[in-house]
Amino acid sequence: MQTQLHCQKLPALTLLSIGILTLLVSCGDGSTGSSTSTGVTANTIALSASPSIIPTDNSLPTTVTLQALNASNAAVPNAIVTLGADSGFLSASTVTTDSAGMATFNFSAGITNQSNRTATITATAGGTTQLPVQIVGSTLTASQASASIPDDGLSPATLIFTANDSSSNPIDGAAFTVSASGTGGVTLTPSSGTTDSAGKFTVTVAGASPGAVTVTADAVGSTAAVSITVSSTGSTFGISQTILNGTVTTLNPTAVSMQIGDTLQVDVTAPAPTTQVVFASSQGTWVGGLNFIVVPVAGTTASATLTTSTAGVDNVQVYASSTLSDTLTVAMTADTPNSITVQAVPSVVTKSVGTTTGVSTLIARVLDAGNQPVGDVPVAFSIVNPTGGGETLSPVVVFTASTPGGGLSVGEARTSFTSGSLSSSALGIKIHAEVLGTAVETEVTGANATDSGNDAVVIIGGSAASVGFGSATELSENATKTNYIQAMSVLVTDSGGNPVPQTVVSLSIWPIAWSTGSGCTPDSDDGATKGTFLNEDVNENLVLDTTEDGTRDYYSGAAAPTGTGRVDNLITPPNSAAGTVPMTVTTGTNGVATFDLEYGKNSALWIVSRLRAQTAVQGTDAIGEIAFRLPATEEDVNLPDVCRLPPSPYLF
Repeated sequence: MQTQLHCQKLPALTLLSIGILTLLVSCGDGSTGSSTSTGVTANTIALSASPSIIPTDNSLPTTVTLQALNASNAAVPNAIVTLGADSGFLSASTVTTDSAGMATFNFSAGITNQSNRTATITATAGGTTQLPVQIVGSTLTASQASASIPDDGLSPATLIFTANDSSSNPIDGAAFTVSASGTGGVTLTPSSGTTDSAGKFTVTVAGASPGAVTVTADAVGSTAAVSITVSSTGSTFGISQTILNGTVTTLNPTAVSMQIGDTLQVDVTAPAPTTQVVFASSQGTWVGGLNFIVVPVAGTTASATLTTSTAGVDNVQVYASSTLSDTLTVAMTADTPNSITVQAVPSVVTKSVGTTTGVSTLIARVLDAGNQPVGDVPVAFSIVNPTGGGETLSPVVVFTASTPGGGLSVGEARTSFTSGSLSSSALGIKIHAEVLGTAVETEVTGANATDSGNDAVVIIGGSAASVGFGSATELSENATKTNYIQAMSVLVTDSGGNPVPQTVVSLSIWPIAWSTGSGCTPDSDDGATKGTFLNEDVNENLVLDTTEDGTRDYYSGAAAPTGTGRVDNLITPPNSAAGTVPMTVTTGTNGVATFDLEYGKNSALWIVSRLRAQTAVQGTDAIGEIAFRLPATEEDVNLPDVCRLPPSPYLF
């Protein structure tokens, strides 16, 4: 696709009125074009896009090529062109042409609007040219193609429309309108709004007058239609209403709930020539204790009363023939709570940082003494041991479902836990659930309460809780072969054992012990002048205190040797004998940071070093440390009859 603009010379008064802008992007005067640095701009600007059609999911940009020409169709280099677009996303607000008068930039659908549309790109340099780009791929679908409803408004149809982008991802927050047309009449609730996080918009269609109706939804630049047949109540066979314990219950749209011990009257409209109606129940029983009864039609109505002694979901069917049939879902629940359980999914979440939050779904289930679900009772959720980081539950009080739907079974209540800015301990955050107005709750020990089981536990990870080490099994040497280099790693995990990335870990190393010996063999402790001894600098302050010089204690904890060691006014061994490590390292996405330990060959075998790693976690420190004798290579130790390492430089 390509479009061109031919600029015209403006009157002098107009040129003066736009001042400096004219010097940068004014139209040419018909002479040979040059760069804007000389005050002459392009006479013609051409735009082309490849591809000219892009998807709404922002996954594929189009490359727009711009060419600036003067009145003689020669290239205009260094022309500054201002860019704009009425929607979508431009990679730049201005471009400057190259020596061939060319420039390129990218344009994509952007992330703020996933609707099908035509975007217009505008390029200005002394005049304006426009380029349309089609943005397509979003779809709008309906949950069903057609439905039949009565004109009394008592049995509405529920239509669910779904908006997806070009990659079939749901579109959240898209503006939605619904309208109806045709010979019949309906009421739409609601008729406008926005899609939810699943890209869905739900509309209830209630019949008002008989006839054919088309319900049309309009969103994201697309439409979807559902055909609705509105029938006269007086001429349509079907369930017209239910009466629960003497009170009329509106179908919603074809499901009602009742408790054990309730009575539910089901009324069926059965116009002539129907003379009798069969009432069938998969779980409950009709008056008389039967699952199937035949009821004669009185006028145009047949009625039967349903009862139940067990909880569950009952499928009620009424029919007069193979073509005259209707169904009703009846959720049957218990009425006296006896126990409650609660579960968290997932049980491990990240801590909340910025716009990223950790969320777990809590589902409580309430049962009676016979383990039957209890619907329509209030369940209160609470946090037993908060971290203080701002974790929340929402909503706090939820009624258990009396009919199945929305991912819940009868007797279940759902809430959401959102983590705060702090991680939990390995024991996690406990979520308590109780049935309000009763003594039924989770994890209690009081004499007047029923302990139904454990509280739910959610572990908030994401902060360092422990530090571990890894070390290579092979050594390398420095360039002069005077030092050994051992590759090592440090691993940081949270309280759930998950890696903690981008964590700064401080490292330190200290010679905690030294050995006497020769021939690549440290001496065994002999209780006198040989063995492995603790560092003289007991308090590790790098100062040789009066009582430290010459002190000899075995590293193994064995009885101290007899006598006093050598007094030389020097710390034995010096802290440099332990080797060197970097002051800090930072973990990667896997929670691991690598580094090198480098130490002199004179220290190998004779020094026991302590490597310590430390990182801050919630105001305290996570510290890990290991102690090991500095190793040597097999080549230096195991040559036939030769030890290439010097004897221990440390004497008793």
